[in-house]
Parts: sequence; C-alpha cells; structure tokens
Amino acid sequence: MYSFKEIEGNEHIIKSMRRAVKNKMVSHAYIISGAEGSGKKLIASAFAKTLLCDERADEPCCKCVSCRTFDGGNNPDMIYVYPKKTKALSVDDVREQITSDVNIKPYNHDYKIYMIPKADTLTVQAQNALLKTLEEPPEYAVFILLAENTAAFLPTVLSRCVLFDIKPLPNDTVKNYLVAKGKADDKSSSVYAEYSQGSIGKAIMFAESEEFAEMRSSVSSVLKDMGRLSYFELTEAAKKLEAFKDLTDITDMIYMWYRDVLAYKITGKEERIIEKDLISAVKAEAGRVSYEGLYRIPKLIMESKKQIKQNVNFVFALEMLFINIKGELSE
Repeated sequence: MYSFKEIEGNEHIIKSMRRAVKNKMVSHAYIISGAEGSGKKLIASAFAKTLLCDERADEPCCKCVSCRTFDGGNNPDMIYVYPKKTKALSVDDVREQITSDVNIKPYNHDYKIYMIPKADTLTVQAQNALLKTLEEPPEYAVFILLAENTAAFLPTVLSRCVLFDIKPLPNDTVKNYLVAKGKADDKSSSVYAEYSQGSIGKAIMFAESEEFAEMRSSVSSVLKDMGRLSYFELTEAAKKLEAFKDLTDITDMIYMWYRDVLAYKITGKEERIIEKDLISAVKAEAGRVSYEGLYRIPKLIMESKKQIKQNVNFVFALEMLFINIKGELSE
C-alpha cells in the first residue's frame, strides 16, 4: 500500500511533493534519481497515488476506488512505460506508449500519469521524441522518470523536469526500521543496515534472503580460516563463491570483516564491531594478525573490486585477492 506515511527519510522530497499537490502547483515532469533499492519507486508511487486519489488531499486516503485500483495495478490513468523489444527504451516505445496516448484525456481524474521506471535507458532518439511532449504537454499529463544515472539525460530533458535526488538513509534509520517491522533483531539489523548502503529495500531483501545468509556464512568461513587454508582450498572457495556474485558485492563483505578486525585490534572495544554475530571470530582474528598486514589489506580489496567491475574473470580476481591477503597475514 503506497503512502507518504510509510516512507522513511528524504523528508524534504516528501514535503515538496505534498506542498505541490496541496497548492495545485504540480509540474508536468519529474526525475527521481537514486541508487537501486533507494526507494525512488516507492516515493514516485506514493506521489502518483496521491495525485489520483479521489479525496484530492496531500496524502492518499488508501480507501477510495482510485487508491484501490492503484494498489491493484489497474488504475486506467496510471501508465507504466517499459521497453518492449530491448533493454533500452526506444523511440518506438515512446511513440507507442506515450505519444499516441497522451492526448486521450484521463478517464476519472484530474491527472494522467506516465511513470518510466528505467528512464535513464531512454536512447537519444527516444529522449528527443519525449521532449516534444514535455515541451507542450496536455494540462493533465504528469511524467515521472526514475533513474539511477541522471547523466544519461539530454540537457534539454533535464531542463524541463523537476529533479529529486534520493539520498541514502543513515544506518540507524535502516536498522530501526528493520527492528520496528520485525524483519530482524537488533544484532542482525546492524549487519543488514551496513550492507544496504542506506537502502531500506536492500536491507529488507538481505534480511529475507536465505541466499544472503548462506553467502555471509561461506565468506566468513573462508576469512576465519584464511591462515590455515592451502592455496588450492582458496581457489576452490573462490569457485564456490561465484554462485553469489550477482547478489551483492563480495568484496564489500570481505572489507567489512577486516574493517571489524582492525577496529577491534586498535580499540579493544566490541561496540566498534559491526558484524555482531561474528564478534568471537573477529576478536580471535585480531589477536592473530599484525597491524601492518591489516593496513595493507583494504588496498588489495579495492583493487579486486575494480578488477571485477572491469569484467576481469570473477573467480580469478577473488582467488588472487585471497592469496594476496593470505600473504599479508603470513608476514
């Protein structure tokens, strides 16, 4: 159920949207940008639902026919624009889903809304086709473009849109949300919040994912036994971890482990450890390794992260990272 009341953080964006609705100063085009899982679709949907609500207030009532059909995905004045043939939105997609439809008046509302979930995949030709409508839109038309990368837009498109940039939420906000909603206990919520990078959506996904739990267990098993594992065993571990490469960045998980080890070694304080469920293992590792090796490991991890992003073979990059870390810890 989409509602501004259900959204955590980004209060300035919510306030601006509600003010626009209340004062009847809704613009014809908006770009809502943010990382994957940042909540941009949630915010956009709450805004769209508010515009279409029969109560015409600055918050959807969630009870009227319009709100119910919106939540059910069959409100006739809410149009979602997706690519039909390729991953990118083409000029044909714009012409068939927007241009040919936009002059048809709303069925039941003051507004007719076009939401483009992956607007940063619009080709240049598609953007130019959309631009013609943005320049002279019907009075009832509202376009909501969602994007991770605003640099993909033409300056002429950007200039005709109100831009909202969604910021990552503080870890404490994400953590408290997970606990309040019963998604995780206090200990595990800290871990999910850290890996989520300020995204409640990602944090919930991690909390509900058995695969993520299995991935953490597999990675931590390797790191805890790094000093005792042979090079062959490290290679085999890298091969097994390949199954998780699309779930989240494994190098972040490795970085988190050594960040905790170093933090505890320096301070001797358990509260500095983020992965609370691994406190005993972190403390044991901190007692075994030297400062010098720990200080050099982050650079190795960043180099491996860069290689993986540059499409270097995943298993090879991870294998070399493990071997190099083992070398640092052995010195």
